[in-house]
Amino acid sequence: MTITQLEEKLSLKRLSHGDDKEISSCYICDLLSQVLGSCEQGDVWITVQTSLNVVAVAQMTEASCVIVPENIPVPDNVIEKATEENLTIFSSGKNSFSLACEIAALIKTR
Repeated sequence: MTITQLEEKLSLKRLSHGDDKEISSCYICDLLSQVLGSCEQGDVWITVQTSLNVVAVAQMTEASCVIVPENIPVPDNVIEKATEENLTIFSSGKNSFSLACEIAALIKTR
């Protein structure tokens, strides 16, 4: 599954645009140092963090994209940096658990 397919199936709001990468799994964490050690290439990373550091951590871990849950606002400078760095960030009104469950079901049925 690609992030564009995920966007359509979960009705996500795209905040920044990057390549249409493949998704392999999902990772939820808000502690950036933990994400650095545990998020893997191809993971959809769900986080409530919205600082510029999210862009850097997503790049370092090669996450496929980032989803910010619960309609938490993402600053314009973060969206701009994500677009510059070819990283897709989505927003959703759903909570992290609901998003992860839906992503797991989609990946499982491939």
